[in-house]
Amino acid sequence: MLRKAASILFLLTAVVIGLGAFGHDSNTAKLTEEFAKFPAFDTRAKAIIVAVWHFCSGCMFAFGAILVWTWQRIRNGARDVFFAPLVIGVLYVASGALSVGYTGVAFFWLFVVLGGLLIATSLILRSPRMP
Repeated sequence: MLRKAASILFLLTAVVIGLGAFGHDSNTAKLTEEFAKFPAFDTRAKAIIVAVWHFCSGCMFAFGAILVWTWQRIRNGARDVFFAPLVIGVLYVASGALSVGYTGVAFFWLFVVLGGLLIATSLILRSPRMP
């Protein structure tokens, strides 16, 4: 029962991470509106920031895709696929915690929670099956 719950939670976390790309990228218009308030700000720097913004959205989507693929492999019995979810989980926990500490914005706790869920469910799913 615990493994089934962990499997479902792993998949839901993967989907939320992947769909987060669309929420992230939809804020590009707000970002460019803010840039418009500072016309003296270097145009090339603005373009670089927007490019990195899109790249981050793409990374979130790629992470989600990797995690869904990993989930499918786990369901098929693979036990050698936990490196990526653990790395993504640690990245999300660390960047979320540092962002909360740096900005004080509570939203970044979402990253801590998503990363924690990935780590916890991966450890549960990685453990040997009970007879």
